[in-house]
Amino acid sequence: MALFGRKNQNDQETGDDAGVFVPHPEKATKWFKHASDMVERTSYETALVYYASGLRFDPANEAALAAMLEAGKRHVLDGGKRIASKQTKTVEGPSPVEKMAVALLYWMTDLQNPAMAIKALESTVKADHAVTGRFFAPHVLGIVSRGKKPTKQQYVDVKDHCKALEAWDHALMAGQAAMALDPTDGPLEHEIKDLSAQRAMSKGGYEEAAGKEGGFREFVKDMDKQRELEQEESIAGAGGGAEQVLARAKQRFEASPDVADNVNRYATLLRREGTDSALKEAEAVYMRGFKKTNEYRFRMAAGDIRMQRTRDRIKALEEAEDSADAAANEQRIATLQTQLLDFEAKEFEERAAKYPTDRTIRFHLGEVMLRRGDTEAAMGCFQKAKDEPRLRAAAGHLLGRCFAMEGWHAEAAAEYRDVLSKIDATEAARELEIRYDLMVSLIEMAKTEDCQSHARDALEICSGIARQDITYRDIRDRRREIDELVKRLA
Repeated sequence: MALFGRKNQNDQETGDDAGVFVPHPEKATKWFKHASDMVERTSYETALVYYASGLRFDPANEAALAAMLEAGKRHVLDGGKRIASKQTKTVEGPSPVEKMAVALLYWMTDLQNPAMAIKALESTVKADHAVTGRFFAPHVLGIVSRGKKPTKQQYVDVKDHCKALEAWDHALMAGQAAMALDPTDGPLEHEIKDLSAQRAMSKGGYEEAAGKEGGFREFVKDMDKQRELEQEESIAGAGGGAEQVLARAKQRFEASPDVADNVNRYATLLRREGTDSALKEAEAVYMRGFKKTNEYRFRMAAGDIRMQRTRDRIKALEEAEDSADAAANEQRIATLQTQLLDFEAKEFEERAAKYPTDRTIRFHLGEVMLRRGDTEAAMGCFQKAKDEPRLRAAAGHLLGRCFAMEGWHAEAAAEYRDVLSKIDATEAARELEIRYDLMVSLIEMAKTEDCQSHARDALEICSGIARQDITYRDIRDRRREIDELVKRLA
């Protein structure tokens, strides 16, 4: 979902201008799973696109960062090249986090490029994601050091970015490397001394404390505080501190629920747990945060969780085995589906009114309207959503379906063809659906116009789908239908 705006020149809130970032770990998980599947298929470039897409929702997930880096290494070893700009469209967006994801994607597909590495590190600073930046800092410094001819400016840039990220070890190492290339730089030498002192302070000042009476006790207290800070930085509580981090986040939220960061931190940790009870609590936290801060992004996050929990309940009922009363179970599913659709419609209509320029919200509203059978409203939404590059394929496809539902198969076919001419590698699964839908519209056009050309075009598409996947939907029946249609029109 596009993130949440501040006021523009007309004092109207927009969703295109990113405000404070709200993680969505459950959305990220789906992208990371797709990425892992692509790695297994050795489709490393597509995997990297999926990892970058997931980082837009959970950029501090260190397991995903490590997996992305590994995929980048395999991409290089496999002879892969830097990704083309058109392949990054599905990741691009206006927020700093989305720009960071794109910068990381470019770097991962050109891993040994020092300029790309430095730019990626800079993007983590601009996005204010220190955990992500500190994860990549040693790798960036290593790539610069292994370059054909490292320059002083490259090391200075790495030093500055690491300093902003409070990655003191690597800031100091980069500064020392720059100093080695220009020993006459007095100001840099002075800064290196400051960095060294800052690093010592950040590590707890053991040497200084050891020489004092009671110094070791003071040092232990400082180390406890440092450990707490490190856990807070990761927000995942890596290293066995997850329960402590959650408890501290809850305590801070309960003490000051009107502080946006307290709301965001506690709710994010709850969402990462992923249980229904944790999600229910996260929803309540967001709603309380919304009431206390009047920040609409928290209202949206609560709505997202409510929709997710309802979908999870529907899925659990659908997967239930040996139900004592299958008819009652189906009725419960139908009731929940109706409730979900009604809630989604109300939710996205409100969001679209709040953020009229946010095309992602408009796209989701179109999906809901299409499921409700309101094709006219859905068409308007998809036409607006098509202006967003990363939504172009999905919105164009569903716009074509709207035309087809209205019986406007010529317009539907034109829309499908337009999407197919612009689709990229990340939309491979959707491509098969679009080709199938194009085939259906061509069949209908052939019937109504008695046009053999349309029938033959449909036959060609049908044949291609059958060669790719003979089990796809009702492709066998469609093939027989088209054969009979071609013979009749011959």
